[in-house]
Amino acid sequence: MKLIVCPIILIISANLLTNVNFPNVYQPIIIGLTLAVVGFLMEIAILQKGTFWISNTVDFVISALIIYFLSYFFAGADVTMGGALITAALLTVIEFFVHLWLIKSGRARKEPSL
Repeated sequence: MKLIVCPIILIISANLLTNVNFPNVYQPIIIGLTLAVVGFLMEIAILQKGTFWISNTVDFVISALIIYFLSYFFAGADVTMGGALITAALLTVIEFFVHLWLIKSGRARKEPSL
């Protein structure tokens, strides 16, 4: 789901926000896929019943930084810190519900290590 939602949110942000600009459609898709992979790895590492808010906060901060700094690698892309924060907030709202579902369904449960 993340592989689809993250790029779509970035494309929507680029079309609705004046401070998020990607001249080519592949640019937000690449950043969105990067966000999806990093977000998935963070869920594996952090998310469990007692770390719900920490996980959401870390998701927000990391998403904003990835959006802001990766945009510098694309010619013509222009993302302000404000635009990155707004886009990260949109992603975090979705992640909030995904994290709730993962915890309630038991899919965020960690097995004890030996």
